[in-house]
This record gives sequence, C-alpha cells and structure tokens, in this order.
Amino acid sequence: MSNLWLAGLVGLGGSIGALIRYGVGRSVVRNGKPSFYGTLCVNLAGSFVIGLLLGLHLEQEHASAFAFAGIGLMGGLTTYSTLNVQKATIYREGAKRTLARYLAATYLGGFALTGFGVGLGYILHT
Repeated sequence: MSNLWLAGLVGLGGSIGALIRYGVGRSVVRNGKPSFYGTLCVNLAGSFVIGLLLGLHLEQEHASAFAFAGIGLMGGLTTYSTLNVQKATIYREGAKRTLARYLAATYLGGFALTGFGVGLGYILHT
C-alpha cells in the first residue's frame, strides 16, 4: 500500500474524528453541561479505542486500518490543545477543585482505559 493511500486514510479518519468531537462538544453544551465534559468524554473514549487497536496488533497486521482508525479517527477525535485551553479557563475561573478532578479523570482515566483496551485487545487477538 502506498504512502499516499495511507495518508489519505489518515486524513479521512481525522476528518470524521474531528466531526464526532465537534458533535459531542455541542451536545454537551446544549444539555447545559460545561464544555470540558465533552473533551473528557472523547479523550477517555479515544484512550480506550487506541489501546484496543494496539492490543489487537492492528498497527502491525493491518496498516491501512490502523492508519484510518488509530492515527486518523482517534487523532481527530481526541484533543490535547482543547484540553489545555479548558485547563487554563477552569483555573482562571478559580475552580481549583473542578480542575483537580478534571485532570485526575483525564490522566488517570486515560491511562486506565488505554491499559484496559490493550488488555482486551490481547485477549481478543489470541
């Protein structure tokens, strides 16, 4: 498979992931929740899915599927820059406990869900 084809799959997946992230963010705000709930949701879901894909050895056995789903879709879905903007905003608002909970949920939850995804992927792969 050519590098151009793989790049196209990454771009397509990234576009879809970004649209999903946008939809989740809008839905959360529309339902009266703080916008960082949407970011937390997509980042935790993305952590699990990327772990699952790695556990399934997708990056080794199916490069095109991993390019689309792992790099593109999950890369477009999850967001580090929005996380940083939201951290600064919450801090500026003086909601230090909310910020601490958000960071704990993001980093500890992301780590745990990635590990769970990898473990599940290994089980499913064998």
